Amino acid sequence: MTAILNDLITGAIQLAGDTLVSHGARLWQSEGGRTCPLGWHNCSQSVYVDIKTGEYDYGDPGGPGHQDCMRNCRHGMIPPQEGED
Repeated sequence: MTAILNDLITGAIQLAGDTLVSHGARLWQSEGGRTCPLGWHNCSQSVYVDIKTGEYDYGDPGGPGHQDCMRNCRHGMIPPQEGED
């Protein structure tokens, strides 16, 4: 239920012309990107900064970057087996 609410808030913010993302009752702004921390070279995520506190999220579980990897990487959060890429 919380994920659906975050998606609705983020959608409304983006319709208003802003690049913010709602996650965990905080507003985050994308400040670049990086590869998801699983080893898949074709999976990426945004690096977010909390606009209120300045705290960065680099994809730790529970944060918006981790959510990006789960949503956008076709492998989800399953690490590659040896030899896969």
